[in-house]
Order: sequence, then C-alpha cells, then structure tokens
Amino acid sequence: MGADFRMRTTLKRGMGRAATVNGNGRAVLPPPVVEPIRRYKAPEPPPRSKRSTAAKVFGWILLALVVVVTGLAGGLYLYGHETLNAIAPHTKAVKATEKDLAPLPTASEPAIALIVGYDARAGSQGYGLADSRSDTIMLVRADPTTNTLSLLSFPRDLQTAIYCDSKTALSVDRINAAWATCHQSPPDGTLNTVEKLTGLSVNYLISINFHGFKLLVNKLHGVYMQVDHRYYIAPHTGTATINLEPGYQKLDGGQALDFVRFRHTDSDLYRNARQQLFLEALKDRMAGNLSLTSLPGVIGALKNNVEMARGGGGAPTLSEILAYAGLAYHLGGGHLFRVTIPNLTECGYLNAQECAQPSDIQAAVSSFTHPDVSLPQRANAVALGGKPKLPKQPKLQRGSITTLVLNGTTVTGLARDTSYKLAVQGFHTVQLPPPTFPNAPTHNYRTTLVYYDAVQPNAKQAASQVAVAFGPHVVTAPLPPQFATFAQEAGNPLVIVVVGSSFNGELIDPQAVIVPTPTHEIPSVRRDPGYALTSLQGVRKQVGFRLLVPQAIESGSRFAQDEPVRVYKPAPGHGAVCLTFVTGAGNVYWQIMETNWTDAPITLHPTDQIKLKDGRTLDLYTAGAKIHMVVLREGGASYWVVNTLRDELSNETMLAIARGLQPLAK
Repeated sequence: MGADFRMRTTLKRGMGRAATVNGNGRAVLPPPVVEPIRRYKAPEPPPRSKRSTAAKVFGWILLALVVVVTGLAGGLYLYGHETLNAIAPHTKAVKATEKDLAPLPTASEPAIALIVGYDARAGSQGYGLADSRSDTIMLVRADPTTNTLSLLSFPRDLQTAIYCDSKTALSVDRINAAWATCHQSPPDGTLNTVEKLTGLSVNYLISINFHGFKLLVNKLHGVYMQVDHRYYIAPHTGTATINLEPGYQKLDGGQALDFVRFRHTDSDLYRNARQQLFLEALKDRMAGNLSLTSLPGVIGALKNNVEMARGGGGAPTLSEILAYAGLAYHLGGGHLFRVTIPNLTECGYLNAQECAQPSDIQAAVSSFTHPDVSLPQRANAVALGGKPKLPKQPKLQRGSITTLVLNGTTVTGLARDTSYKLAVQGFHTVQLPPPTFPNAPTHNYRTTLVYYDAVQPNAKQAASQVAVAFGPHVVTAPLPPQFATFAQEAGNPLVIVVVGSSFNGELIDPQAVIVPTPTHEIPSVRRDPGYALTSLQGVRKQVGFRLLVPQAIESGSRFAQDEPVRVYKPAPGHGAVCLTFVTGAGNVYWQIMETNWTDAPITLHPTDQIKLKDGRTLDLYTAGAKIHMVVLREGGASYWVVNTLRDELSNETMLAIARGLQPLAK
C-alpha cells in the first residue's frame, strides 16, 4: 500500500513520466544519470531596471490602496446606513407627519420635499414649545425626467389658513404660526398648512435645527456665497448680530446662518431669496468638496439635528439619497428654478402680514411644478434681440387621445365631472356602458394614477399629455391587469385615469404650463464712464490683474454707502475687487466683481454663452426667465455683473452693464 502511494507521488512529480512506450508497448527507461550529485552556485539574477522596480513598487501601492479604499467604502456604506436610521423620524412630533405624507413615487417620477428650519433654543425639551419657531419653510421638487430642481419659498409672515390636521382650518394667521399653534405636532401642522395652501402632495418632510445647519456648513469647510452688501448689527442691541463684508467669499456655519436669517433692513422676500441662493451654493459646494474623507463628518453633522420623514414611513434608503444627490450633482446650468409668490402685498396693520391672491399662489405652484427648461435660453435670446426657439409641441392631438376616467375616492360624481372637464379641453373621453358606474376597484386612492395601454402605439405619450392636466403629483404607469375589464368595456382607450383624493377637482390647461417668453425691454442704464473711474484707479496697485471700468450704470443706482469698493482675497492665491451699488429703491443692491479667480464655484455652470462683436465672450447664468449673473472673461481674469437678490435688474440692463466694461487706462 505504501509502495503504491509512493509510486503515485513519484508519478505526480514527473519521474515516472520520463519513460516512453516502445513499439512493443513496453516502457522504455530513461537514460542513466550521468552525474548523480553536483554542487554548484546558482547564478545571480539579472539586475532589475529602474522601470521594473518602480512598476512593482507601484503595483504593491496600488494593491494597498484598493484594499484600503474598499474597506473605507464598505465602512462608509455601513456608516451611511447607520446614519440614515439616525435621521429617520425619532420624535413623536415628526413621526406624526408620516400618515399625511404622500406615497413615494417611482424612480422616474418627481418627488416633493418640505424643508422646515427651526430655532431650537437653549432649554427646549422638544417640538411645540414657545421657545422653538420655524424660520424657513421651503418646498423642493426633484424631477428626474427633466433633470430639474425647483425651490418654492414661503415668507414666514404669509397670511393663510392654519391646519393642524388635514381636515379642519383652525384660524387665519402667519404661515409660521402653524408651528406654534399645532402643539401636538408642529411639523405636521406646517405640512398640512402648506399642502392646503398649494394643493400639492408632499412626499418628504425634512426638519433641521440651526445647530445642525451650522455644523453641516462647517464640516464642508464653509460655503462660498455672494454677499450682496455690507451687513452689520452690533452686539447687545437686542437684535441678532451680523458682520459680513460684501463680495464673493467663504462663509462658515455661523456666518451662513446669519446671512440666510437676516431680514432687519429689508423683508422676508429678500430673506427667501438669500435662502434659495444659499441652497444653490450649498449644492455647488457639496459637488466640489464632498469626498470619502469628509463624508463621515458631514453625515455626523446630520445626526440629532435632522429628521427626515417619508411617505410610507421608515428610514430613507441609501438608494433614495444617492438618486437625489446624483440629480443635484449633475444638474446643468438653467435647470435650477427659484420660485417666489408674485404680487405679495402687506396686510394687517399690527401684524404686517403678507397677503397673496389665490391666483398668485397657483401661478407660483404652476411654475414650481412645471419648470420649463427652455425658458432660460428663450429669455436670453429675447434679451439679445434674437428670436426665441419655442419648445416642441405635443406629438398627439388631444382629440385622438381616448380617455376613461374612474373615481378612486368617495366623492360622488368626481369621475363624471372630471371626464367632462377633460372633454372641454379637447380630449376624447369615453364611458363605461350602463349600468356600470365609473368607480375604481377601491375608493382609497390618494394619488391620481394615469394608466396607459402599453400594447397600443403612442399610449405612453398620450398618458403624459393627459397627466399634465392633473397637476404636479400624478403617477403614470402601464395598465395593470385588474383594469383590463374596464378597458374592454370602454372600447380599449389609450388612457385610463384613476382620480385620487389629492386631486382638487380643477384641471390645468396643458398649454398654460409653457411659460410665455418675456418681451424685450430697453436697458435701464445711464452712460457714466467716470463714475467708478477714480475708485478703481485708487486700488489698481493692490491687485495683480487688469481692472475694467463700467461705462454703463443702472439708471437709478449709486455707490452703496457702506464699503462701496472692497479689495480682498476671496480664496488663497486670488485677489478681487467688489463694487457695490444700491438702486433707487434703496436697500436693494447689485454688484460688479473683478477677480483673477477664473474657476470660482459660482461660475462653473453657465446657462448660455454669447460672443460679442469685439470678440469677447459673455457667460450667462439665468434662473427661470431672469439673468442673475453675467461673466466676462479675458486676460486671465473674470468680471462679473451680479443682479440683486431678487433679480430686479432686467436682462437687457444686465447685458448692457457687462458690455460696457472697458479696460482701465494705464
């Protein structure tokens, strides 16, 4: 047995395989060993070239990095899941909002979040106490189909009905009074109040306290903001202190909070504008500064300071966060829309509340829910004196879109009335044969569903055109099997609509969601080449790049009283001059920035680019229909014309000022 084992071992090592087979089928032994034992010195290995040595070292380093990064990524993944659980609702007040949040849409459908920033002062024991108040109320809509983000802010003094639940209005008061009035759950009161005011269904509620806000900014090592003028309120005056100089600069957490909360010399409308501009700057900062090493600190800042409730309950998933973060990260110029409520007026002598007509609220909601990505380019074309390129019209005629409407609620006659309104708009509506009533299989639908018969040509396109009429929060999907009978009885229409309880009964005209192109205006400027000349001559030696002198100034503007010309360093290795002007309205400011920082974050995503007759190039940064910034680049420097916080200078005025920038004579 042992011999057999040894033979097998020897054969495995190759000794037995040295025999071959002769013509008789017998094994032929190998030739005898000529030198049974030999002592010798192994030859030296050939010398390695420097390239091969470096390659091997690099290979080991690369392998080590792969191991470390893989381990770090795994740790961050686990850490991320742990933190997502930490930002899930953990207080009774925020948990109460889950029942009133709309179900989450599919990955390809838009989602709406309500952000509430609140002041949790020292001694707070929880929500609903008098020492905690909501200072920021903002809706954010992410639409993956159009790659857009929309922001809609509400002045905290906006007068509206207060709803602590989804049914009964308690009073008419400031919108931020919902936080203090609804003691059981201030976030839920704010949510219900905003939903009733706008008619929108919200999928997420995100609450963040001021401490978390400051921590988040600090963990990102600050956020770069364009500060529109000199802000200063001294300590011990009974008002929140602030001390910011004008110009584009990095703000730490405390400075950023002071900036977005300020309203003591203007109004809530300008505070809303500061908050929206901050969110845009925060998006740019996170896109350019968030890394594997900084991520744990950023995530840690959210713990205990942020709660995120979602439709259906539970912690937000990592895939959700990554999907929305990815949309924000890859957002192109002109795809972020800052929406405000138009035509606000003061009402109430003692309370100085802001009043808005229902039509103005709905106009803001329509802009928020139907961001028109063609609008910035159209507005730019008109400002330049060209002809705008209108968006493509729907492919299908409404009369060719056969539509059946079913009632998914307990509201009697809702399907009949909605079908009639669709017919008035020109859609071809069909009915079920009597005596069948147009009721869905159940009556507890909240979201309106627009189903399409995937077997029929153009059905999906037809569904998207019908969905527009039902407003912002509609889900389109292929027709499920349980509706096959309804389709057959109605003659197999292209579209079946199941109306949910979130539908307010009023349809939107699909043509109305295309925002009209603004009309061309005469620039409101005065030619005044000497106005800033002396000031720029006085600071030319303090900068290392050529300065430009504005030849045109907005007609009613003058230099700001406090720090009209500032020379400073916005970032290491870069210099800047900031000219601050105040308009005739007073307390409304615009600026000209001149800097050798040519790749500042604010300048990275232009909406449009035009070439002037003199060969110079202008980058345009347009939000909606308004140009917020124009950047001229030449000679290793960039020159910015920055609009007011609320973009009150016309597009034509902005372009005229930028075109008028001319080199300072030596």
